[in-house]
Amino acid sequence: MQAVSISVAGAFWDSQIYSGELILFDADGGLHKVNWGGVVDQLASANPDIQTALRVAFSDSDLFYAPTVRKILRDPQIELVVRSQLSQLARLSVETSRAEWSSFWRTSNTPFDFLPVDTDIYYHHLFAASDYGLFSAPRAALNVSNRKRHHDGRVMQVKASNKNTAVAAAGGGDGLLEFDFLSEDAEVLGDVRRLARISCSACEWALQSVLGWSQGEAFLASFRQVQDPRSKRRVRTFDGILRQQEIFGNDSVSSAERSRMWGSHEKIFRISGQDLDVLDYKPPQPTRGIYNEPPPPKFSRKGKVSLGFSVSDVISMGTAPFGSVLELANKIVVLRSDQKIDVFDGEAVHWRVFPRSENYSNQLHIVYEDRIQIISFMHDYFVEQSTKLTGFVKGGNEALNYEAWKS
Repeated sequence: MQAVSISVAGAFWDSQIYSGELILFDADGGLHKVNWGGVVDQLASANPDIQTALRVAFSDSDLFYAPTVRKILRDPQIELVVRSQLSQLARLSVETSRAEWSSFWRTSNTPFDFLPVDTDIYYHHLFAASDYGLFSAPRAALNVSNRKRHHDGRVMQVKASNKNTAVAAAGGGDGLLEFDFLSEDAEVLGDVRRLARISCSACEWALQSVLGWSQGEAFLASFRQVQDPRSKRRVRTFDGILRQQEIFGNDSVSSAERSRMWGSHEKIFRISGQDLDVLDYKPPQPTRGIYNEPPPPKFSRKGKVSLGFSVSDVISMGTAPFGSVLELANKIVVLRSDQKIDVFDGEAVHWRVFPRSENYSNQLHIVYEDRIQIISFMHDYFVEQSTKLTGFVKGGNEALNYEAWKS
């Protein structure tokens, strides 16, 4: 099943999509807010025969992951209709511009006086990472007067947690950082904690733990749940740092051979040579009391994928439910969860996936010099989640995985 895309002409720098709104940054200090719900409604009205597929593809991606809906989707007659709509949708190519979407489009100045290296949105706060630190502003009032500075050191990537009300940040030479999210506090974030003094240019959440990596190093900041024997309350507790060699163990990759490791949710990946190794990560079981000996996390071999290109060709990596995304010098490669490969040619200015999103986890945004391509993948709805190699588990199985380490 082919992916479907919407192309919006313009010179953009970065994008976010959150709560029915597409946010676009440009290189001249402009910040554009697009009523994404209105855009999808307009597209659905113009294409009534595939309106359900359009809504699932672009604004309700989690619908078909819900356990009750997946059971209905297994009905052969219903699945046939849904697949037919999705196949028709794949043949639809939408090319548009700011002028054509003028009724949905608002422009203002960005609250940040720099081009963010990375952005994220968490509980209606927009976070921006840069060489000047980590900043935030409330999404409803994105202006300089509402901007807050949370850290004054270099931040190369910012990633909010799905379950742990915390924000992780890759601090370059300062290592992997973490901040508590303070939902009832005007300061928004708590004081910085340094999880690892290891050079870190990118990071991502692996359930309650955090993965950090750079071109020359990768590691897991491992956390577990500790239950207070008196209150029964569970607290996320830091155990320590596991290096790449400890995670993958002794295998055929020598210490001198270059490799790249990253991950998301329960999946950990490593490229060495032209092969991609995949591990399943299972966090430690909760313990009673802080002084009990912590059980180790478990890593099990999931499989291997032959890439057809070398680890030295890879610039950056990320993972979503629909598969893993690899940036090369002149193309974006998507290793799909159905074991197919999609290639999007052209040098990207920026790209991102939305692994934490409830409604847009099937989207890949690629910003090119003259446009942004919003690409939606629908194949993963029909993939058995527990068997996936290159995408993380989504839906009912994802919930079971999370509850397994929480309970």
